[in-house]
Amino acid sequence: MANPLIPSHQGVTHIGTIKIDAANIDKFLEAFRVCWVAVCKEPECVYFDVFHSQTEPGKFHFVEIWTKDNDWFMEVQIKKEYYKPYWDITRPLWIDRDLHAYSRLSGYTFVDDRYLEGSVKVKDGLQ
Repeated sequence: MANPLIPSHQGVTHIGTIKIDAANIDKFLEAFRVCWVAVCKEPECVYFDVFHSQTEPGKFHFVEIWTKDNDWFMEVQIKKEYYKPYWDITRPLWIDRDLHAYSRLSGYTFVDDRYLEGSVKVKDGLQ
């Protein structure tokens, strides 16, 4: 087996958490959805999964995988105009936010097709 500490690709994985008051979930998701669709349509975005805590309503966890590195993300991607309306609406709602950049470990990825049921599998299917 290859050394797992050698990244399996040269891109970046962002894993983040945003905590908002549970009373603002609908407002947050409405603004987030528009941005999420735009991000998912980017050719460099190969994965974007969103989770909501079962035990802490209002706590969201995000996993984004990009084909480009973190420098590119910070210099190019994050400056795209479609982030601004999302930030303007959601930043006042944030109680806490945390974001980290990771490299994927080679040989440690498993996805069962059942996990992908109900997922958008092609960029043209995004709405």
